Amino acid sequence: MASSEPKSSPDDPKLKKEQAKPALNPLFTAEQLQYIKNSSAERRALMVPTLLIVEDQEFSRKLLEGSLRATYECYSAVNAAQAVALYAEHVPCIVLLDIELPDMNGHDLAAFIKRHDPESFIVMVTANHYENDIKRAVENKVQGFVTKPFSKQKIVDCIDKYMRERKVKP
Repeated sequence: MASSEPKSSPDDPKLKKEQAKPALNPLFTAEQLQYIKNSSAERRALMVPTLLIVEDQEFSRKLLEGSLRATYECYSAVNAAQAVALYAEHVPCIVLLDIELPDMNGHDLAAFIKRHDPESFIVMVTANHYENDIKRAVENKVQGFVTKPFSKQKIVDCIDKYMRERKVKP
């Protein structure tokens, strides 16, 4: 996973704030889980991957959307609850996921998605690059970790990685 030098501070106020955040308990219905499972082959066969952008900060969300929408079909969520609903509806190829969300920690959301859709391709896109964040991303088996400020090229590199791993030819 690509990242800049990790920061480490267990007393960091952001980490304490993140730990104090009430946890959303997301659920997929049985029908949604079946749809996700049935969408696996179709998703792999897409020539152009679909993206779910999960970012609560409007500026960062619009930046990602603006740089990707011309090439990719993008869905956007401002929080984890909205992300779960959009994921179940569209079963995107790639999730670009922030860590700090208002209703749930992005690591917990990544773990939830991976638990129900092990083939999901998740890239953390975050200003956080603390040692603990990188460790949790690895534990959740996410496929990328991009720190803000990001370049469009870093995001495209992650999309290209998805395409290579899925053996999709552009």
